[in-house]
Amino acid sequence: MKSTLLKVGLLTTLSIGLVAGKASAATTDWSSKCSSMGEIKSNDNPSNQQINCLLINAALSKNIPPEVVIGVAGQESSWRQFAAKDQPYISTDNGYGIMQVTDKGYDTVKLKTDIVYNIETGVNILNQKYGLSTLPKIKGAGRDSIENWYFPVMAYNGTMPVNSPLIRNDDHAIIRNWKTYQDKVFTHIEQDSYLVEDQNLHTYLAQYPFKYDDFEYDPNVAESIEFKQPLYDIPGGLHESNYLLKKWDIVKVTKDNANLRTQPTTSSSSTAQKINTVFVIDGDFKYTMPYDSKNRFVWFPVKSIDGKTSGYIASAYITKVKEATVIGVKNNTAYNKDVKIVFNKGPALLNGVVINNGQTVSKEGKYTLVVKDGATTISTINFTIDKTKPGKPSMNQVSDHSTSVYGKAETGSTVKLYFNNKYQKSVTAKNGSYSFPISKQKVGTSVSVTATDNAGNVSPQNSFKVADKTPPATPKIKSVTSTKVVGTAEKGATIRVYKGSTQIGSGKVSSNGQFTVYFKPTQKAKTKLVLNVYDQANNKTGVNITVR
Repeated sequence: MKSTLLKVGLLTTLSIGLVAGKASAATTDWSSKCSSMGEIKSNDNPSNQQINCLLINAALSKNIPPEVVIGVAGQESSWRQFAAKDQPYISTDNGYGIMQVTDKGYDTVKLKTDIVYNIETGVNILNQKYGLSTLPKIKGAGRDSIENWYFPVMAYNGTMPVNSPLIRNDDHAIIRNWKTYQDKVFTHIEQDSYLVEDQNLHTYLAQYPFKYDDFEYDPNVAESIEFKQPLYDIPGGLHESNYLLKKWDIVKVTKDNANLRTQPTTSSSSTAQKINTVFVIDGDFKYTMPYDSKNRFVWFPVKSIDGKTSGYIASAYITKVKEATVIGVKNNTAYNKDVKIVFNKGPALLNGVVINNGQTVSKEGKYTLVVKDGATTISTINFTIDKTKPGKPSMNQVSDHSTSVYGKAETGSTVKLYFNNKYQKSVTAKNGSYSFPISKQKVGTSVSVTATDNAGNVSPQNSFKVADKTPPATPKIKSVTSTKVVGTAEKGATIRVYKGSTQIGSGKVSSNGQFTVYFKPTQKAKTKLVLNVYDQANNKTGVNITVR
């Protein structure tokens, strides 16, 4: 790193460094957040994930996107404080350690041996460069936007002609210089923080709309570039640091088939997620296990709003949803369960009372949710929570002659028809009534209906067996004597013989369809009788007979 000397007082807040003979690095508030990963030993590189942790937390302590600091350290030293054990990483221009500090005025021994001191020095220098009024910025962008650090990163190495984004030439043609220090750093950011895999499938950082006259310098003189364009307009596509995501933030997947892992590691089982799938951040990010992993990103715990899907997803494959968004409820919708409301802009009022992000609503009733962005309403949603099941619908007694199923049900509910528990069709109960046209069904078929209200509550089932309403076939009479009648009829049927209104005999039809019924008392010749056949459903068929 080549840079002009910082002003006096810049590092007055740096912690006291290594004491001669001690085996641990200096400790700062931000570096203590990585202490659970183990002791930082003098003259030896920490594990890859501990370096990741140190770079991220140092950046966050100065409100710098960690992606930027990770990229700078990648370009400067490939994340090395030491070239080998007990051998500090020193460049040909006497840049020291992981951040390759070359500025004078710092403790050279600590820059060589203390990775915490080295990182904090580099981060402070980068922070100072962001504050330079001579460097261009992006209109409307702040410190959170990675692209807004393009020129501070340039200044970290030096605002010399070699780092000009455009190459000056006699015909004023715009020739982009992709070999600048800052462009190399931004390539590291894309490859490390957004996992560039191929040019057709990754996130690209936004590009500045450079013009030839934006920079003035003599390419043959080692003097600083004069910047003629102080403010660039990049209307869309800027990238905020994902490390600033917090619980309840709404994010979407940026890559098709991105892996949702069961654990914060690339070796755990996973399920592929479609691009633009929405998740809710469910806690603080995690570092890859084991700590020697070469990953230069982190893992965020996420879950779907219904709680059915959860896991860890790489910070490289998500982005914060910036447009006003409310999930968990939809307008004019009824729910039969608790509702969790998540929004990315606020405040939010539920029936006029302020609610917290992620609040669960469980009480039955009608609700109006109003979510605001400052004084502007961004969403008004009316919804209902209804956990009460509809009453059991009534149903006509269906017979083998029936051509419809009808009855009463809750108005507006969806009535579903089933034969032998197999779904047939649905109809809406209008004015509290419903009706289905059906084909004639076999005797004994189970016919059932349920009613489902708008919230999805399902009523108890009402069910009947198809009744037998078909009379038996007319019996065949073989003989009628003074004492008996002989004939054939429906198997299993009951035979009853009447003289007027008095029953004078009865019997059963055998399994082969034969019957004999005896009279009591004996009947005279030419006496008129009635013989009735009753099936098992008590349907009746009668014939007149005469004693011979």
